[in-house]
Amino acid sequence: MNEVIRMNATAADLVSAATELFARCGYDGASVRAITRSANANLGAITYHFGSKEALYDAVFQSLVGPMPDLMRDATGSEGPPLDRIEKAVRALFAYLRANPTLPRLITQQLASARPLPQVARVTLRSNIGVFASLIAEGQRDGSIRQGDPTLMALSVGSQPVFLNLIRQALRESAEIDQDEPTIGREVVESVTRFIRAGLAHHQSDKP
Repeated sequence: MNEVIRMNATAADLVSAATELFARCGYDGASVRAITRSANANLGAITYHFGSKEALYDAVFQSLVGPMPDLMRDATGSEGPPLDRIEKAVRALFAYLRANPTLPRLITQQLASARPLPQVARVTLRSNIGVFASLIAEGQRDGSIRQGDPTLMALSVGSQPVFLNLIRQALRESAEIDQDEPTIGREVVESVTRFIRAGLAHHQSDKP
């Protein structure tokens, strides 16, 4: 279970302002002065409420990725064929990223920097890969999923919702695929889930 961070109004305003500025400008490009100005707080508010800009950055990631492990566990549950539960987790990831459009932009800024990944992001990534890998291994045991390294296969599954959200703007501009348009967004999710199921499913012609 992820720790719930309780904040007063000023701290919450700082996280909200920092989220937008970190996603737009990156960690180095978002100054303490700009964050506090956007949050209508005094210049010392970050130090007072979080201790440092670094700790505020961690709090931003906590607010955005902290809920994801519970989301994944709720989506997959404990019953049903592994392929069905994997599909539910993929759909949950798409829905979460769609509901939190700042997160892909923040991830893009993080990946473009030389900064270490915040701990909560490392824990969440490890947890999400573990959920997919566990379901894949379960399907391999019951014969519904083809053989292969469960962790590497999990990376292939989990990366698709994330990657397609990271390149939303590029797809819109280059391929006229606007995932913000509801019909197209649904078609993308359906296409990806079909592709994942077909790629994971064990077929009689597969070599043992």
